[in-house]
Amino acid sequence: MTGFGSGSALDPESGLNIEVEITSVNRKNLDAFINAPREWTGLENRCNEWLKAVYSRGRVNVQIKASTEAKESLSLNWTREAMKENLERLRRFAESENIPFEVNSHLLLDLAKQLKDSSSLPGWETIEPTIATAFQAALAQITTMRESEGNALATDLSNRINELAELTDSIEADSKQTVANYREALMERLKQINLELDLDDERVLKEVALFADRCDISEEITRLRSHFDQFRSFIQSKQASGRKMDFLCQEIHREFNTTGSKSSQISITRAVIEGKNALERIREQVQNVE
Repeated sequence: MTGFGSGSALDPESGLNIEVEITSVNRKNLDAFINAPREWTGLENRCNEWLKAVYSRGRVNVQIKASTEAKESLSLNWTREAMKENLERLRRFAESENIPFEVNSHLLLDLAKQLKDSSSLPGWETIEPTIATAFQAALAQITTMRESEGNALATDLSNRINELAELTDSIEADSKQTVANYREALMERLKQINLELDLDDERVLKEVALFADRCDISEEITRLRSHFDQFRSFIQSKQASGRKMDFLCQEIHREFNTTGSKSSQISITRAVIEGKNALERIREQVQNVE
């Protein structure tokens, strides 16, 4: 599910303020993208561990920033000696290539940005508790947002499953008249071709029995209701159930297809079509469930 969360924490020893922003959108699998200071090699693996404790799927973007308590950019940390040394290197290179070399404010600023001393940031391992605090605060905020969306989604899915259950009830009620309607239609066709047979005639009984077996949808109705019950339990579950719901949607679609192929009644055919349309809307919503 979509969401946004942010958190910050101040490390008392280094004076660094850690800011974390997390955004997420729907995705079938879990894809995490971590953007952190380049000096903090290895932090991405730890962030993935924290994310997997909360997420099972989705596209998650994490932005981690570090700044001094005074909000000064760490990218301008440089030493006088390093500036002199690099200016001299640039001068010698320009002379060797016969390139005019002039030092101005633009060059100094660009060089200062490039001379970011990696020692200006402590190793992330030394301030991991502070990073974790900011990270967990962002996770808590995005979790609250996602839970709010999840509650609304659960209500919508429950209503849609109830709609499918009502359609299934109507299909079952209509199916009870299927055999009787077929028997009447059969006798009417026989009369039209001048074949007067009794309802107790063995040939009529056999034909009706075969038809009753072919059009029996009691098993499909039972499985549909079982799928609906499972779906409702997944809605109430605190565990990640998106993939399970997606699988159930496939099984419900299969049962509707079988029901439609077995029945020749217009009312059942219409109900099956309506049910499959409603199921498609459910499948779209399930893609938003973790």
